[in-house]
Amino acid sequence: MGHGMEQAELLRRMWGRVELCRRLAMTTTDPHTADALIEMANEGEADIRRLMAEPDHHPPMASPPAR
Repeated sequence: MGHGMEQAELLRRMWGRVELCRRLAMTTTDPHTADALIEMANEGEADIRRLMAEPDHHPPMASPPAR
């Protein structure tokens, strides 16, 4: 089985978490919680970009939906 497929799956799951954090940050009424969720989303996105920048990552993934 190819390493590429499982990485694509991993990236998709990570994007899902980033999106979820952002959605929750928009719906929560607690500013501290919102800040923490946005921080988590930003860190997750940074991790994804690092993963995508690895030399062994051949085809670039479709970019995330534009804001």
